[in-house]
Amino acid sequence: MASCLDYAMSYLSKYPKTEQEIRILLYKKWYNSDQISATMETLTKNNFINDKNLATSYLYSEVVKKGKPLFLIKQKLLQKGIDKKLLEKVVEEMKSEMHEGILKNIYKELQNYKKKGIDWFDAIQKLIRKGHNIQDIKDSIKKNTQ
Repeated sequence: MASCLDYAMSYLSKYPKTEQEIRILLYKKWYNSDQISATMETLTKNNFINDKNLATSYLYSEVVKKGKPLFLIKQKLLQKGIDKKLLEKVVEEMKSEMHEGILKNIYKELQNYKKKGIDWFDAIQKLIRKGHNIQDIKDSIKKNTQ
């Protein structure tokens, strides 16, 4: 059986994970608490696990670039084990970038609905069901119709 550190490094080389996700994975593989603690300390010290960096890159990818609703992405990150205070701090730092990404995506989706012949009311309802808030939808329409 591979050492605890080797197993964690192998897993991290494929997918970035939070500290909690790695810890759970190692417990599931029956490593003992001392091995896991030493491994986590080494991984954190050498910056192989950094929840702030993971949250920042995930938010950038999903919200800024893809324009997904912030609420949904925050929920995913909390489920992955990102600390709520840390997440709020990262969100605050990226607020303007994320808002622009969301507005661009909303407008793009509205244009796609328009091409499909879906009226504005139905398109707005679809966006709300996807998790976008009404104020962002209004801001996107206002910004792009000026």
